[in-house]
Amino acid sequence: MVEVKTGDFVVPGDFLATAEEFMPGEGAYEEGGKIFSSSSGIVLVDSRAKRISVFARALGPPVLKRGDIVIGRVEEVREQHASVYIEVVKGRENRQVPMPNYGVIHVSQVRNTFVKDLSHEFKAGDVVRARVLNSRREPVQLSTAGDNLGVIVAFCSKCRTPLERIDTRLKCPSCGNLEFRKLANDYRQGNL
Repeated sequence: MVEVKTGDFVVPGDFLATAEEFMPGEGAYEEGGKIFSSSSGIVLVDSRAKRISVFARALGPPVLKRGDIVIGRVEEVREQHASVYIEVVKGRENRQVPMPNYGVIHVSQVRNTFVKDLSHEFKAGDVVRARVLNSRREPVQLSTAGDNLGVIVAFCSKCRTPLERIDTRLKCPSCGNLEFRKLANDYRQGNL
């Protein structure tokens, strides 16, 4: 039989130890001189107390909260806001987001400076990294003000080819089109 150790993930019915070695703790039970897991979770072996336990691991969907960093795709750009379909939350194993998963970036939350025309900052199809300002309202309020926030992947508005960064501008390698965006400092570097 495989020996389990602290930190192992187990599911109900997995063998943990013999009753001669350990006592069943939380999330474990004894049957026929053997100790089994009664829940899914992480094993904790307490050698001093001779007890083996399983603690449930919360794997529910992440709940957005103020300050979370999210990755999303710009769906629509209007005069005062850009609509974003939020796909993942950073820092929580990049987990998919449950409903509500739509957010907006108001023109006042794009940069730390004045923005006159939102269509120069975002285009439909851009992938953005943003910070959650308010998740209690629908849609979720987002901000891209900050060096590490903004567009991380953009596509040419003429031919849909991924754009390459040239200083503060973007250039299409296929058609030569020049465009501007509110870029994250690590644009297209693979750091979601």
